[in-house]
Amino acid sequence: MATSDGSDLTGAVRYVLGETGAIGATVRQIASRLDDRPDRVAEVLDTLRSRGDVLRMGRGLFVLRDFERLSERDDFVDPAAFVERFERENGLALGRYAGPITFRSNEAIPVHRWWPYVQGYSAEFVAGVLAAADLRRGATVLDPFAGSGTTLVEGRRAGIRAIGTELLAPAVLAARVKTNFELDPRALVRGADRVLKRAERRSAGALPFLRETRRQFAPKALRDLTRLRDALPSEGGPLSDALRLAFGRILIPSSRLHRSPCLGYGKRIPSGDPVTPFERFGAAAHEMAADLEGLSAERSHWGPPAEVTLRDARNGGWSPRSVELAITSPPYVNGMDYVMNYKVDLAWLGYAHSYADLAALRGAQVACDNLPRRETAPYLDTSRVAEPWLAEILPRIRENLARKGTYRRDDMHAVVHRYFSDLSPVLDGVFRALVPGGRFVVVVGDSLLAGAYVPGDLLLARLGASLGFRIVSVEVARRRRSGQRRSFELRESIVTLERPKAAR
Repeated sequence: MATSDGSDLTGAVRYVLGETGAIGATVRQIASRLDDRPDRVAEVLDTLRSRGDVLRMGRGLFVLRDFERLSERDDFVDPAAFVERFERENGLALGRYAGPITFRSNEAIPVHRWWPYVQGYSAEFVAGVLAAADLRRGATVLDPFAGSGTTLVEGRRAGIRAIGTELLAPAVLAARVKTNFELDPRALVRGADRVLKRAERRSAGALPFLRETRRQFAPKALRDLTRLRDALPSEGGPLSDALRLAFGRILIPSSRLHRSPCLGYGKRIPSGDPVTPFERFGAAAHEMAADLEGLSAERSHWGPPAEVTLRDARNGGWSPRSVELAITSPPYVNGMDYVMNYKVDLAWLGYAHSYADLAALRGAQVACDNLPRRETAPYLDTSRVAEPWLAEILPRIRENLARKGTYRRDDMHAVVHRYFSDLSPVLDGVFRALVPGGRFVVVVGDSLLAGAYVPGDLLLARLGASLGFRIVSVEVARRRRSGQRRSFELRESIVTLERPKAAR
C-alpha cells in the first residue's frame, strides 16, 4: 500500500514492525511492504529511534522496542534449548576449549603468514590436535577443506604425511608453496629480483575483468601491479609458484580493500603511497626466504612432501582406511562467500576470466547465501529431510521469510537445506578414509538466519552420527556475535568425531 503524509507513514512503519515482531525488518523490506520510498522510511525510523520506540539490531535490522529479544517470540527455539536437547538425545554435554583458535594469530607466524586466509584456524590449534593424537611418524592427516594449508604445514612439520583438497585455486597455490619446505631461499630472492627488473622495463598491462578494479586501486598501483603480473614467470614450477604467491599476497595491501573477514572498502591510499607494489613484492619475497631459512633447522623432523589437490571435497577420492586423523573447518552455514571474498586473487592470478567463471565456482562450493537460485531449486522441498532437527528448522526459516515479506532471498531455507546436503558426502568420504579408531576434528559455528537459530555445530555432529561416527565431544572454542543482531550470541565449536573400531 502506498502512504501519503508523515503520520500515515509512521503508523504504517509501526504496523509492519509489529507484524515482523522480534524478527525485525530492514529499511528496504519495510519500504517494499509499504510500496514507499526507502529514504522516507529511513526518516521515520530515525525519528522513532530518537524517541526510543525502535531499536537497530545490526546490519540495518530494526525492531520495535517491545521485541528487543528473540525470546519474546513463542516460536523461537534458542541455543540453550538445542544444547539441552543435544545432551538429552545424544548423551553429551558441551565442553570448553581454552586454546587459540582463529587464524589471526597466524599472521605473525613464519610460513603461515605468507597468505592471510582469514577464515582459517590457528597453527597452535592444529599443533595441539596433532600432539594430542600422538600419531606414529609417517601417519596420514587429511584436511578436506584445506584452505591455505595450515593443517598441511603443521602436519609436515610434525613428521606426518599431510594431504588435502581445496576448491579455491589461490588457496591451493598458497598451500602448495607453504608446504614446499625444500624451496631454495636464495633462488627465491634472485627470482624476485628478475621479476622486478622485467617489470621495470614493461608498460602497464591489461586490467582484470572485474568492473570495480579502478575503484579498488589507485592509478599508479594499478599500473605497477599489471607490470609485475606480466613479468611473472609462467605457472608450473616450485619457484614460479612461490613468485606468484608473493605477488598474490600484496594485492589487498596495495588496494583500498581489506578483509576483516569479508572483502570491503576500508582504506584510502593516496596516489603517492610511500610503499609501492614493487617494494611490497620485494619485501614479500625476502620475508618468505627468511622463513625458509629458519625452517631448514627442522629438516630432520619433516614429514614427506604434502599433497594438496584442487578438488571438490564432496568427491575427495581419498583411499579407504588410509588416514589416521582428519582436521578441518568447513564453510559455516550461510557464512562466507569465498568466491566474493577472494575474487581479486582469482582475477589477478588468472584463475577466473569472467563473472561466469566466478558464478560457476560459487555454484560448485558448499552452499552460501550467494548461491545461484538454480542451485537451490532442488532443495526447496523440505518434506523429506531425514534429520529431525533440520526438518523442524527449515520450515521455521520459510515461515519467518513469509512474515518478513521481503528478504535478501526468499529461498534461504533451501540454501540451508543444500548446505547440510553438501556436508553429508564430505563426512561420509572422511569416514571411509579413516582407519577404525581414527578421528575427525571439525571447527564449525552456528548461525541466526531470518530470525531462526541454526545450531550448525550440533547438526554436524548429529549428521556425523547418522553416518556411523561416534560423537566424542563438542567443545565451545569462542563466542561470536550475530551480524543480523549484534546482541545475539553465537559460538564456534570444535566437534570431534570418531570412526568406531568395529565400524563398516
